[in-house]
Amino acid sequence: MANGAPTTDMLRSIYQNISGSLVVAAATGDTDLVAAKTGYTIYIQKIIFNVTTDAAQSMTFQSKTSALELATIPASPGDNTEHVFDFGTEGMPLTESEAFQMNVSAAGLAGVLMWEGYRKQTGIEYISATGTGQTFI
Repeated sequence: MANGAPTTDMLRSIYQNISGSLVVAAATGDTDLVAAKTGYTIYIQKIIFNVTTDAAQSMTFQSKTSALELATIPASPGDNTEHVFDFGTEGMPLTESEAFQMNVSAAGLAGVLMWEGYRKQTGIEYISATGTGQTFI
């Protein structure tokens, strides 16, 4: 921890770690990488994609519903290339209550995908006066 600032690993241990990986086959279509959770925001700290099979298709990493784009792998990126998108210690927030999605323009591009990030509660939760449920505002 530099000057009291949290590290990337610290944020993933304080909040819910949503880091993961996926082997992307040439036939893989649009894929939800992290599920949405009402009242929570996903923060992406890093995306790494290693291309194993080049194709004339692009790949975008985004919030699922609002399509807020974080990063794009261009069409025909080249075989055996690595694409790294580093969003810093705190990461880039997606739209609240939305899934983190890999969106492909068409099947064909293949490789190994890794991402780092965390999910934290950003909505305000309250219990109704009747105790019949909870709502995020």
